[in-house]
Amino acid sequence: MKCAVLCNGPSRILYTPSAEYDFVIGCNIPWTEVDATVILDEQVIRLWAKKPDLITVPAYFSVKAWAETDAIKKRDFFRPFMINMITPKYPYHSSGHNAVEQMIHKGYTEIDIFGCDSYYSKIAHSYTRTHIKHGGVVDGDMKAIQGWRERWNEIIKNHPEVRLNFVREIIQNNGEPV
Repeated sequence: MKCAVLCNGPSRILYTPSAEYDFVIGCNIPWTEVDATVILDEQVIRLWAKKPDLITVPAYFSVKAWAETDAIKKRDFFRPFMINMITPKYPYHSSGHNAVEQMIHKGYTEIDIFGCDSYYSKIAHSYTRTHIKHGGVVDGDMKAIQGWRERWNEIIKNHPEVRLNFVREIIQNNGEPV
C-alpha cells in the first residue's frame, strides 16, 4: 500500500495528485485535496473555528489541539472531524512525523513525503505560517531542524519494512534541477 504525506515546506509543489496513492494525508492546514490531516497546533483550531471551511477533511488531533476545541467551546463543531487523538512523543515531533506514524500504523509500506525540506536543507518554511503568525521555527534554526531530522531518522530506523521517500528536487551546481 502506498500513500503520500504532504508536509508544508516549499518542495510541496512537487506533489501531483495521482491514482498511485491509496491515501493522502496533510499536516495542519491542507494546501491541496487530502483524505485527512494531522493537527497539532492550538492556533489552527482557533483559526478553523473562525473559518469553518478552512479544513473540510477528517483529522488526527493532538491532545493539546483537542483540548483547545473545548477551551473555545466549539467541541461539537470539531467532533465530526475526529479520527483519533495523538500525543506527539518528543520535542520536535512535528505533524509530518505524526502523519507518517499514523500511516505506518494503518499498514502503509511505501510513503512519499512531500514538503519536508528541513530533512535535507536548512529550510524550515511552512505553508501553515501563511495562515497563522505564531513564533514557530524560522529558516536556518539548526536546533529545530536537527531535532526534526533526529525524529525522522528514528522513524526510519524503527520501521525498516517501510520505504520512506523524501521527494525533492536536487539542484546541481549550475542551478538546474536534476
